[in-house]
Amino acid sequence: MTKFYVKRMGQFALLLFLFSACDSDDDFMIDTGAEKVPEPPKEIEPVGYLAPLQLPDTIKLTYGEDFIGKLPEEYQSQNVSFELQFHSENIEISSEKNLEQVLGTGVYVEETTNKLMIDSQQLYPNNFSSSVNGNRLPGAYEVTLTASASPTYLPVSKTFFLKIAPASVQIEEMDNSMAIPFAYQMYKDSDAITYHLSTAGLGLENTKWQLHQNGRPDQKVILQDNKVSFAEKPGDPDQEAEWTYDLVVSLERNGFTLATRQFRIRFIPEIKFLYGMYYADLNLTIYTNRLHIPLHKAYQSSAPQIYPEKYKKSFSILSIEKDGTVFSNEEEIISIDPETGQVKVAHNHSLNAGEYLIKVEAQTTTGLSFETNLTLIMSQTSEDNHEH
Repeated sequence: MTKFYVKRMGQFALLLFLFSACDSDDDFMIDTGAEKVPEPPKEIEPVGYLAPLQLPDTIKLTYGEDFIGKLPEEYQSQNVSFELQFHSENIEISSEKNLEQVLGTGVYVEETTNKLMIDSQQLYPNNFSSSVNGNRLPGAYEVTLTASASPTYLPVSKTFFLKIAPASVQIEEMDNSMAIPFAYQMYKDSDAITYHLSTAGLGLENTKWQLHQNGRPDQKVILQDNKVSFAEKPGDPDQEAEWTYDLVVSLERNGFTLATRQFRIRFIPEIKFLYGMYYADLNLTIYTNRLHIPLHKAYQSSAPQIYPEKYKKSFSILSIEKDGTVFSNEEEIISIDPETGQVKVAHNHSLNAGEYLIKVEAQTTTGLSFETNLTLIMSQTSEDNHEH
């Protein structure tokens, strides 16, 4: 029993030693050199939303105009960042760029001034197709601006539509205040006609002028650079009937329209204006523009002829000369009926004998003006019954 007991006690002592060794600081299974893992920082709770973005639902611009949208002033002290998203179909504008790249250039936030900027000349007017690749721009550009200041503030967004209309081309020789400017020209002046196109304030880099002729093109309208002119014998082959050219000119970049204008040029036969008679069927002109009349007596001439008559509008006296010297006509003894063009001499006591050269102007319904002369030779009659 004694040997057995001693043996058991020895085994128990050995087992106790092994357990003690495993619990020692030198145990290879315990990494005493590992750093303690820091506890995660306490999560910051947002204090609310950023101030809302006060932008229009739709921004409408004419190509060439800019838009500047002021953002909330407090953004500059809140470490705000911005993101712009464009939702339109990302069509190809050219082989070098697509629509999203174009929009990213023309629509941006200027963080130093805290403003949304839209430079329309970096963009394109909406709803036009390219004459180069056939791609069509959307009716409006849909844009979302998001302002973020995480984690302090919850972000805010604003979606708006951007619509850009084409600019208006100016025709320097016409009245551009009209919806469709027009001008009359006579056939005989067709070789000297040139209309100049301009787009004040617009950059012309990488642009091209295009001309479209409504109706049936006759190859008589010539576009060269920014000038519109006409080939020989435009309009009516006989140059007798009135003829209208209905034209649309446009300025393009990458085939997309930037500016446009519709205008009309109406060719008319030569207008005859004279004191006398014109017979169109015979191409015969008879002048009665040098007349002898009695001195001091009242006189009224025949009406001048305007041909074609439908262009007749009004008449006025431009100047009067007596025997080659300017005559002031202060008493207005010599006058004209503005509707008929008849020249009148009032009964008087002051005029002296001599030749009175009267220069008359006719204003026509076409906007063109014409001049002609009427000479009245005043002399004393042989039998003067005039009371002085």
